[in-house]
Amino acid sequence: MTRDGQGSGSDSPDLRRTQELFWDLIAAPQGVRPGLAALRASGRMDAGDLSFMIRGDDRLAPEDRLDIYASMYFYRLRDSLAEDFPKVAAIIGGAAFHNLVTDYLLAHPSRHWSLRYLGVPFAGFLASQDLSRSFPYLADLARLEWARIEMFDAADADVLTRDEAAVAGPDLHLGLIPATTILPFEWNVAPIWRHLEHEAAHDDGGGSNSAAVTGDNQEEFAAPMSVDRPEQQKTPTLVWRQGFAVYHRTLPPTESPCLEAALRDGVALPELCEILMGGEKEPDMQAAMRTVAGLLGRWLKDGLVVRPGFVSS
Repeated sequence: MTRDGQGSGSDSPDLRRTQELFWDLIAAPQGVRPGLAALRASGRMDAGDLSFMIRGDDRLAPEDRLDIYASMYFYRLRDSLAEDFPKVAAIIGGAAFHNLVTDYLLAHPSRHWSLRYLGVPFAGFLASQDLSRSFPYLADLARLEWARIEMFDAADADVLTRDEAAVAGPDLHLGLIPATTILPFEWNVAPIWRHLEHEAAHDDGGGSNSAAVTGDNQEEFAAPMSVDRPEQQKTPTLVWRQGFAVYHRTLPPTESPCLEAALRDGVALPELCEILMGGEKEPDMQAAMRTVAGLLGRWLKDGLVVRPGFVSS
């Protein structure tokens, strides 16, 4: 391949077309040679070989050299997804995760220059796979892992302090920081996440939360980890960032509707009391006010409440 990306022949593609062909070949599902044959059959490639793109030698033809690059590209994508979804990979094991990623990339190939967005549709894809029959909670676990990534990257905000809340008093209107979301899970996956995190913290370096590790001569896949099947129940789960750390916790029935209202449109303290008393036949205002005071104290401690008037840049 010449410095400007074109071959020496007059029929060689220009730089842009060379780049497009390079992408088509390294992303070909069955490998470079079948991909090359498909391009020729469709008339999208006229060149007789790939010497205009990559040079061969006595040991490896251009197609074989490019196939090595294609394999490296796939493994980079797979490892990126394993970094984003280590708990999913740990539960199903390295071999199954490898096959899952293969199918996923066929349906959702990388379209962005950054691998940060590669896993956006992963949880939805996972819910449609046969694995969901054996692990029906796996998609919710993937949603939790992805939400933690998104909250880590969410915009910063000025957080309301206890002193500021005390000054505002009953007139305080509560809004939540951008790095906050509530996930409406069908399965209580938080205990599984906690169990796997505990195992990873006590791992001896073997990578219990990794999809695969590389051996000296061949790839060795980690075995699936045994976990207890979680309880199937609607479990709203809060995910948020405080400082540089991301947290999550399941929400009790009293807190969930209050936080959802604050997250949706913001909410005033009296409105929280109304939410808490809405389902009671004989509402107790004093009890509702005590509950709201407790919730507000926890939200302030967790750094969830945005300072009024703050505008995210």
